[in-house]
Amino acid sequence: MSNERNRIICFDLDGTLIDSTEAHAVSFNLAFEKNNLTQQRPEKIISEFGPPAEEIVRILFPQLSERKLHQVVEDKRKFLVERTWKLTKPLPGVAEAVKKLSKKFKLVIYTHSTMDEITMMMRAAKLDKKLFFKILDSSDIHKKPDPDIIDAVEEKANGKVEWIVGDTTYDIETGNNGDVQTIAVLTGVHSAEILQKEKPTIILQSVAMLPEYFENEL
Repeated sequence: MSNERNRIICFDLDGTLIDSTEAHAVSFNLAFEKNNLTQQRPEKIISEFGPPAEEIVRILFPQLSERKLHQVVEDKRKFLVERTWKLTKPLPGVAEAVKKLSKKFKLVIYTHSTMDEITMMMRAAKLDKKLFFKILDSSDIHKKPDPDIIDAVEEKANGKVEWIVGDTTYDIETGNNGDVQTIAVLTGVHSAEILQKEKPTIILQSVAMLPEYFENEL
């Protein structure tokens, strides 16, 4: 395999490649209900997206014991895999863009979701897992924005991470901390104004625009 093919584009999943906002928000509230916690406004839950589920629950319910917190997260993940994954939607033009990019680059997904969650949500969004050279889940990576994530991706994908693509400031921080170019997209929870504060290399409307951005390289 040539060095050219070892160039990696590293993608966040939720809000970047798929629209899983509702699937996650509903699964959180189902878990809260099961554990006798107050259900939260979806907008409040969504506003906290970016860090792992454990951190989101901790922000919403700071008084929880570690044991209770982990039970809530376990239930949340179970509800998503068994029920709410169906609420995941495709993002327009993303599947086609990924297919084009996969012919030139190694594409890697890195996410705080579990592999079971990833599988079900990508199925709902009709996004083919085979287009990605590697998929790193919550068991493979540190918490964003730890730059060690980049080392993990490069080790597992045997290449060089040149771009990180994501919809939150956590993704942009991850890239900046690892001296990697960053592409922010506006299909997730953070606005252009918020994303700009982290100084991404560029802000695009969607992953669907990436083939045009990389036009000279495809």
